Amino acid sequence: MDRTQREAYFERMKLTASDTTGEEELSTLIRAHLEHIPFENLTVYDFHQVPDLSEQALFEKIVLQKRGGYCFELNSLLLALLREIGYDAYPIAVRIIRNRDCMPPIAHMGVVVREAGEKYYCDVGYGGPGPKGLVCLREGVQEIYGDSFRVTKADGDYRIERLHKGEWEGILQFEDHLFRQVDFSPLNFTSANNPDGLFTRKRVLYIYTPDGSKSLLDMEFTLWKNGEVQKTIYQNKEQLEKELLEEFGIPITLPALC
Repeated sequence: MDRTQREAYFERMKLTASDTTGEEELSTLIRAHLEHIPFENLTVYDFHQVPDLSEQALFEKIVLQKRGGYCFELNSLLLALLREIGYDAYPIAVRIIRNRDCMPPIAHMGVVVREAGEKYYCDVGYGGPGPKGLVCLREGVQEIYGDSFRVTKADGDYRIERLHKGEWEGILQFEDHLFRQVDFSPLNFTSANNPDGLFTRKRVLYIYTPDGSKSLLDMEFTLWKNGEVQKTIYQNKEQLEKELLEEFGIPITLPALC
């Protein structure tokens, strides 16, 4: 990623490009990313394609075409940006343990940043009620934009939990070591082709807002705002495309709906 691309990426997040690194700057960047670039699987679900994880393809899709993506796309491009700015960042392989009764296989990508003697977990591609900003990889409870998260460590794994309805629920689990980006390719291929996987069975979009979040599951749109929930069922392709632009900022023409 070059300087011109970096500036365009910052503009996509409604931020001013900066060479300054630090916890505050990183936190601001992650939050802006979550509020302006949606999690979405339209490439997989609607177009039946495997996402291209090359940096140039990701830049064109996410920044120039104003699309989003899922974890392997969003966190890969984030990693390239962080390294270009000057952060000491590396990719890690993650297990999604939310709503799981047993240990699931690795199916997610995250990013760890070393900054000022601390390590931070960064994730702009989770697509659900995960951390809305930086997670410091220090055991204990921390508040992240109004939500409580807890970091624990056992048997070499970090575990990130979220306080939900008075109880701690597991969200993510991972070992803290570099997982080479080339090794995400088969995971990406599997995610895009697994007939039993979520991304091939349902259209999924998610984006944070300053006072809540928005999601789309197939044709059902959900708006969370200041603790209140509003649901809308889209009726046809034309309405879906209109709302993808208005609610998620995605200008797109979809193939015929099944």
